[in-house]
Amino acid sequence: MSVNEFDLIIVGAGPAGCTTALNLAGSSLKVAIVDKAELPAEKVCGDALSGTALNVIKRLPGNCFEEFLELEPKTPSWGIRFAAPNGELLDVPFVLDKTPETPPPGYICKRKIFDGFLQQKVKEVTPFSMTGKFQVKQILREKEFFILKGEKEDLRCRMIIGADGVHSTVGKILAGHSLNHKQYSLGVRAYFTGIRDLHPQNFIELHFLEDLLPGYLWIFPMANGLANVGLGILFEKMKAAPDSLSAMLQQIILSHPSLSARFKGAGMTGKIEAHGLPLGPDSKAISGDGFVLAGDAASLVDPFTGEGIGNAMVSGEIAAGMIMEAFAANDVSAGFLRQYDERMRKRLGRELKTSHRIQELCSHPSLFNLVVKKANRNIEMKEMFTKMYTSQDVRDQLKSPGFYLKILFG
Repeated sequence: MSVNEFDLIIVGAGPAGCTTALNLAGSSLKVAIVDKAELPAEKVCGDALSGTALNVIKRLPGNCFEEFLELEPKTPSWGIRFAAPNGELLDVPFVLDKTPETPPPGYICKRKIFDGFLQQKVKEVTPFSMTGKFQVKQILREKEFFILKGEKEDLRCRMIIGADGVHSTVGKILAGHSLNHKQYSLGVRAYFTGIRDLHPQNFIELHFLEDLLPGYLWIFPMANGLANVGLGILFEKMKAAPDSLSAMLQQIILSHPSLSARFKGAGMTGKIEAHGLPLGPDSKAISGDGFVLAGDAASLVDPFTGEGIGNAMVSGEIAAGMIMEAFAANDVSAGFLRQYDERMRKRLGRELKTSHRIQELCSHPSLFNLVVKKANRNIEMKEMFTKMYTSQDVRDQLKSPGFYLKILFG
């Protein structure tokens, strides 16, 4: 069997892997990107692109952001609609003082389209090879090199990026990772047409139903009358549930008082599909001798919102910088690459810890009901919810018990 040699192999051609590759476009490294799926692939996801993702796209080479704005189909989204356990709604715009010139702060775009766009940009602006349907069977160590064994060929490299998702082969083999079930959420997703009363500005909807807390059911409006509908629930809570997630989703949209009328006459396109969400923060190391992990492989999904694409792309940026430094120093040791863990903690650690605390508070339906009620009656508090998407300091207030005491007695 032939062996092709590279400086770096990126395992996974999703947002984390492609962002890493695009940020290495100007390097002299010989790089290969491999993915187990045929590319571009369908991905089970909420399909939401946050402001974090858009900011990373703006920094990518090759007129990436300008071309992204021309990408179709996608739908701009201007805010979030929260539904409290008691059914009261709270609309939170992403932007205050919106004008006709204000650019959309977020989009909803199918992953096959978005990932395909990034993969095409990698092909356009880099000399790197990209191979789909490459299943990594084994990773062997040969002195200072790795051998990635596939079905038809083997690949040899000095360094590996594990951007291969929640069940990362790289993470399992090189880091000894296994799923942390206490920080793991299960989800299902389906596409529907004909859902009634979607928000005119395409606000994404998060319905915090009491049986799902701190999880929720989501409805994300998409282009051409489509909507991404799904639910997520913590693995530990789902273990005690009598029904499957698919059955739970179908039962909720058929019978829940606030949703059944909206789904009357709606049609499901395709089937309900399942996925897993590795929630941050996780204390496991995300680097080691000759490798780093990025995206879902590094457990970077926001535990409150469930959003992972933006954080995955941020990790790709940071990973690319770390790779450049490692090769410049001719040092891919675990000690040198530990800087990657530190940089990721500095960039995302506080945000993920805050979201984890907010997620815990969402387990209390009466508290959630109270917050929504107060926000609907207090313009300053409602504006604070908008600002939490751009200000970590404001977001931190939501994890403080004192904030909720002020709500209760203020």
